[in-house]
Amino acid sequence: MKLLFLILVFFNTISYANDTKENQYSVRAFWGASSASDFDQLYTFTGLNTSSFKTNVYGIDGGYKVLEEIFDLPFDIYAKGGISYFDENYHQADFLEGTVCVKIIYKLNLFDNQFRIGFGEGVSWAGRVPWVEAQEAIVENDKQSTFLNYLEFSYDFDIGKLIRVKSMEDLFLGYLIKHRSGFHGLYGGVADGGSNYNSIYLEKNF
Repeated sequence: MKLLFLILVFFNTISYANDTKENQYSVRAFWGASSASDFDQLYTFTGLNTSSFKTNVYGIDGGYKVLEEIFDLPFDIYAKGGISYFDENYHQADFLEGTVCVKIIYKLNLFDNQFRIGFGEGVSWAGRVPWVEAQEAIVENDKQSTFLNYLEFSYDFDIGKLIRVKSMEDLFLGYLIKHRSGFHGLYGGVADGGSNYNSIYLEKNF
């Protein structure tokens, strides 16, 4: 039901987005599963897996394009904010998380399509410490915090250009790594702990 709700919200937003032409905004819906791998193992595709806790996250976020093709290079910068629902699979009560970040996106036009690589940096505030984070902190004798550094890494491509449907252009299907950590003790005294979620998403630019 949670995923269905997100999809309905997302496509309702797309119906509005198709009536606008500025292409300065973005809206994204995603689903992710907690991973037992480190952040660098995920973005290099050397450790794709899910955690034994089988917890999930569902989210939606929006963005505003602050800068476009900076220094005449194919880089755009977005300011983004979102809300996520953490499904803790009965390990503890489910909760919400809010995130804000600045994201830089590299655009590559290839094979009559547009491929993008994105990296976002910001902060995350969660209603609880995610179960996967808490268990890692216990094992490593680390601190826990609901307020942590937020990172995301994404790869995607334009669905509309792939299937040659003009009305669906600027609709991207992608892979997202959703990451929380203490940034070596800078946030909440969390030295090494955190969490990673392998995610898939749809994002519409309008």
